Amino acid sequence: MAPAGLPPGFRFHPTDEELVNYYLKRKIHGQEIELDIIPEVDLYKCEPWELAEKSFLPSRDPEWYFFGPRDRKYPNGFRTNRATRAGYWKSTGKDRRVTSQGQNRAIGMKKTLVYYRGRAPQGIRTDWVMHEYRLDDKDCQDTLGIQDSYALCRVFKKNGVCVELEDNGHTSMSMSQYSPTITNDYETMSPDVPIASSSCLDEDDKDDSWMQFITDDPWCSPNSPHATLTN
Repeated sequence: MAPAGLPPGFRFHPTDEELVNYYLKRKIHGQEIELDIIPEVDLYKCEPWELAEKSFLPSRDPEWYFFGPRDRKYPNGFRTNRATRAGYWKSTGKDRRVTSQGQNRAIGMKKTLVYYRGRAPQGIRTDWVMHEYRLDDKDCQDTLGIQDSYALCRVFKKNGVCVELEDNGHTSMSMSQYSPTITNDYETMSPDVPIASSSCLDEDDKDDSWMQFITDDPWCSPNSPHATLTN
């Protein structure tokens, strides 16, 4: 359910810079966020098809945003535990720097992960994608290690092959590329019956070879603001 103050027609499509420099930075530093539309959810205790109902954004929006803890697999370790009950999230490709256009410097990092059914290394790749944002260490010097506790994550389900278009931190994708049956994913992706995606590469293929088919943002206008009202 969306916050009570969320007006009709509200759409949320921020740039990478806005996600890191405003939302994540304020969350980590304990500062107020003007509009509370990103809930705090332990993503690795949920399956991706369960996340839509936890989002504060309208359910028809094709992507969801969450603040989540960065679990540790081992005590005092630096390897993040990304396993869920029915599968796991696997990092793919190289982390990308999120830069501030005004200051012309890196303000954070962006990691792309793909959800696999089952257990590694026999997991089956699915169409669920997560972008995990973390703050740059230089912006966390006064947080006493809190930067390791939170990440901002964008979760969506891709469907079919799409071409990535980047413009000043935006990536765009046709709305038709997203699955229109998010509410039925629990039935079609039952934990007892793993389903492979025909549009995905085999696990033996290089993870970064298909990065061109993943998009960051479903909104087609690179010049649109991160929050708009439509009639």
